[in-house]
Formats: sequence, C-alpha cells, structure tokens
Amino acid sequence: MKALYTFFLGCFCVGVMLAQSDIASVEYFFDTDPGIGNGIILDIDPDIDILDQNFNISTTGLSQGTHRLFLRVVNADGSSSMYTHKTFRIYDLPATNSTDIVEAEFFFNTDPGFGNGNIRTVSNATVMDRNFSFSTAGLPVGTHKLYFRVKNSNNEWSMYTYKTFRKSDVPLTNAADIVEAEYYFNTDPGLGNGTNIDVADVASLDENFNITTSGLPIGTHRMFLRVKNSDNRWSMYANKTFRVSDVPHINLFDIVEAEYYFNTDPGLGNGTNIDVADVASLDENFNIPTSGLLIGTHRMFLRVKNSDNFWSLYANKTFRVSDNPDTNMFDIVEAEYYFNTDPGLGNGTNIDVADVASLDENFSIATSSLAIGTHRMFMRVKNSNNSWSMYDNKTFRVFDVPEINNASIVAAEYFIDVDPGFGSATALSVSGDNLDENLTIPTSASLAQGDHYLHIRVLNADGSWSLYDRKLFEIDGTLGIDSDDLSEIRIFPIPTSDYVNIITPYHIQIKSIGIIDLNGKVVMQLNNPVEKINLSNLQQGVYLLQIQTQNGNLSKRIIKN
Repeated sequence: MKALYTFFLGCFCVGVMLAQSDIASVEYFFDTDPGIGNGIILDIDPDIDILDQNFNISTTGLSQGTHRLFLRVVNADGSSSMYTHKTFRIYDLPATNSTDIVEAEFFFNTDPGFGNGNIRTVSNATVMDRNFSFSTAGLPVGTHKLYFRVKNSNNEWSMYTYKTFRKSDVPLTNAADIVEAEYYFNTDPGLGNGTNIDVADVASLDENFNITTSGLPIGTHRMFLRVKNSDNRWSMYANKTFRVSDVPHINLFDIVEAEYYFNTDPGLGNGTNIDVADVASLDENFNIPTSGLLIGTHRMFLRVKNSDNFWSLYANKTFRVSDNPDTNMFDIVEAEYYFNTDPGLGNGTNIDVADVASLDENFSIATSSLAIGTHRMFMRVKNSNNSWSMYDNKTFRVFDVPEINNASIVAAEYFIDVDPGFGSATALSVSGDNLDENLTIPTSASLAQGDHYLHIRVLNADGSWSLYDRKLFEIDGTLGIDSDDLSEIRIFPIPTSDYVNIITPYHIQIKSIGIIDLNGKVVMQLNNPVEKINLSNLQQGVYLLQIQTQNGNLSKRIIKN
C-alpha cells in the first residue's frame, strides 16, 4: 500500500516580500505549476502579514516515487510571492509492521548487500528503541555515513536509516601542558611563524590578551590564535573577525555643519545645508521638504562635519512619496462594499451614508451568503465631485464552528517575548464571558532596544487556556550613546536560509545571544560571542534575535526561509 504523507509546513515565511499588506490567499501544487491562482487553495488565518501555520496536505492521488510540493501566497494587492518547495517521496512500504524484528545490521558508507553488514543481536520485538555502540576504529579520518536496518520474521528488510558523522584525529583531551601561543592576521605564516604570546605552562588557557592592530590597513580583518603543548603539537586555531576603522573613538570637536541629500551622494559638502549651532552632539528635529521628489520610494541621508573639518558617516532613512491628496475638499455622498472580486465602481452593495466630510462609523456587513473559508471585504466611498476613493479592505474567515465560549473567562495573563508557561505570566484583571477591553501593558525599562512581541491569553472556567493573541511592538531605546551604539549593530542577511551575520562596532562586545520563536520559546542560547550563527536547524519562520552587550541589549526580528 502507498504511504500517506502529511506535511506540517510551519512558519512558512513571506514577510519580506509582502510586508506592506495582508496575505489574502495561499495555494499549493505538486510537481507542475498550473499557473498563479490555479493551485489548490488553503484556508489561512485572516489579517496576517506573516504566515505562521501548520497545514495538512493530502498526497493520496500521487504515484509512488519522488515529488515536490510547492506553496505560494497572494497578498492584498494581488502580488504573488515566490514559491517555497519541499521534496518528498511516496513509498509502497506498509504503514505498520505486524511481525517481530529478529535481526539488525549496520554498515559504513557502502552497502554490502542485505545480510552482509555487521550484525547486531536483537530480541524479537515489533519495534526497536535501543542504544548501540558502534566501533569506528577501522575508519580513516574524515566524514562518513553510518547505515542501520532491521529484518522481521517474514525475512523482509526495512529501509535503512543513516547518520553522517566525522572522525577526527584530534584527541578528546590534552594531557600535556600548553607551552607556547601565537597569533597572526588574515594569512597563515605556518606553524611557529606567527607572533608569539608569552604564556605560562598551563593545562588550559583562559586569559585576556592585548593584540596590537596598528600595522593593519583600514578594513575588515581576521585574527587567528593557536597554542602548542609540551608534546610539540599545535592546536587548531581560534579566530575572530574585526574591523579597523579610521573613525576616532571620541569626537573632541564641535559639530559646525550638517547636510542632507536624497538617494545619490553628491559628495562631501555638496548636500543641502542644515543650519546648526556649534554643538558637541546633535539631537534635534528637522523639517526636510520632499516637494521636488517623484512619487515612489526614496532614501534621505544626513551627515555632520566638526570644527576639525572631518565629516561623519551618514545616517539614513527610507520613506515613500505618495500621490494621495492630504485632504478631501468634497463631502462623501456614497459608499459601497463587495467581497473578493471587484464588480466595478458603483456596482457594489450600497451603504447608506449621510453627506459628510469624513466617514467614521461602524457598519454591520452580512456574510450569510459566503462559503466557509477565507474572504476579503472591500469598501470605498464617492464624494460630491463624483470621485471614488481607493478601497480599504479587510481579510476575514467564515467558520462552520460557532465562535462561542460557553464558560466564563476567569483569568488572563500576558508575557513579552519569552513564555514562562501557562499560569506563570503576568496576570491581568478580567471578568465576564468575553474579553473586550483596552489594556495598559507596562514595558519595563530593562527591555532591549528594538523589536518585541506581546502575547495575551485567557483562561475560562473549564480550565482551558485560549490561544494567545500576539502583537509586535518596538522599543526605540533611550536618548544617549548606548542607543546610538546599538543602532550601529548590523544583522544580515534578512531573510536567510542558513546563517545570519552580526557585525558590531569596535567598542561593543557581545556577551550572549538568544533566539526566540513566535511561541515564546527560546530555541537557541549562545553564551560565547560569535559573529555568525547557524540557523539551518531552525524551522522556517519569524524569530527574535536578542543580543546582550556591555552597552545595552538589542532585539531584532529575523526571518528564516
């Protein structure tokens, strides 16, 4: 019989490409693309910018063999994402084994044929859940694969399972004292040819060293360090990437000039001048006109010059110029709505409105004729000048399950970023059959600068916790050097499929790094400073990357593809 595969595509992330509008629909297909909009539609949670759900996808109609599942989304303005895909195989293996396992064997790298591997003695059992010790004494140094399979009492062998591992010639422990240490930059000069570091004869080395970089040019470099023991054996090197900058640690001169420009750098001193007083630091609001810019996305750059005639690095901000008028000079005289497909201006379902300059009302829109699933409701208005507005829209879902809670809410709680467990979060005062209140949530001064998630959940009288609601918010940090320094930390690429890099200014030292998923679970904790984090073992989705430094803490939303 064919095995039925169910896919749990959790944390399928399209937030970068579709971050400006809600996701409207999701579709999938197998092997061959039927065209955008012609795949099989999946029901999704309404009103989301990032898709983070599990889906059950049936493969019952597929033949035995290897297939590919493709999935993509369409956002509210009709734009389609690139697809993500997963390769899988449908087997004709029976779903269950009804006879005992009587034999097991393993082999390395090359299959010697059924029954010709290294036999392991097993007791007759329907399933095997044991630990085995495998000798690797005969294997050369390098990467290998260990394969394992079993045979049942019907003389049928299972498919193999395997594990990739590496055999190293490095001893697990060092029995001889460290007697020498050396370092070098960028290029290995050979063992013993680096710059010597004076060390005492010790079993392990845990010291701070001052390494001079005075002879290095401005730019990015790597420092390598290794040690030699009394048996004349050198260790593998440890390394650190750093940057030599021509920016002084401290600016001893007043700021005497400031300038800005859009999109393209005209050269130092050629931007548009901003009138500033001679000050040691600049912390002001400026009105920058954008009247000469075209409709679209732009970047504004700003830099300053001190009295020693040195220009700073620029700060920049991305923004968008829109052709929408700031005000409507005519009364609104008509409004209409429609679901999913635009019937044309004036052909939607009419909403009775009074002639008003602006519309701020609640309307009851009937959805009784809609099928179960995800839909979009569009609404627009017309003014007395016979001009229709752009539509506003809302994604929602029609359920066949009544949205009624038969037990009163007896407790509510919230947490920020990390879930302490049901009942262990910060309590909220609530009562009644439903929760429809405005809540004031304090944010501690100890919260890291940057992105955070607020999670809220409730407990009813039956002892059932609700799924939490989740809201992204941002802590801008406090004014001062710490906040400015943290904003200079670079985290890239976002999104990423494997590694994320962290580049810090020369004077910031990372103490620890944590990664938190959208369920509030800490999925990775690094207590040693690193500049490259391997995310390949994490599921696709959105995470918080939180960095602790001696200058303060930073929290940044990242996306794993």
